[in-house]
Amino acid sequence: MQLIDNWKEAWKMSSVQVGGAVVALGVAEQLMPQLQAVLPPAAYAVLGVVVMIARVILQPKLPGTTKQSG
Repeated sequence: MQLIDNWKEAWKMSSVQVGGAVVALGVAEQLMPQLQAVLPPAAYAVLGVVVMIARVILQPKLPGTTKQSG
């Protein structure tokens, strides 16, 4: 396993931020069972798709990210 070149900047990546939100929701749901009625299981599937989309979108706030043609 090898880390990406800009792993120290990972916290700035949208996919990492969305993934962190998914984890936080999962923990909150376990600590507060009343959230289970508000947040259906399908919400986690939707959030998973959002993580995948966020991963492939160009994120110019990261150093070394440039738009490549081709």
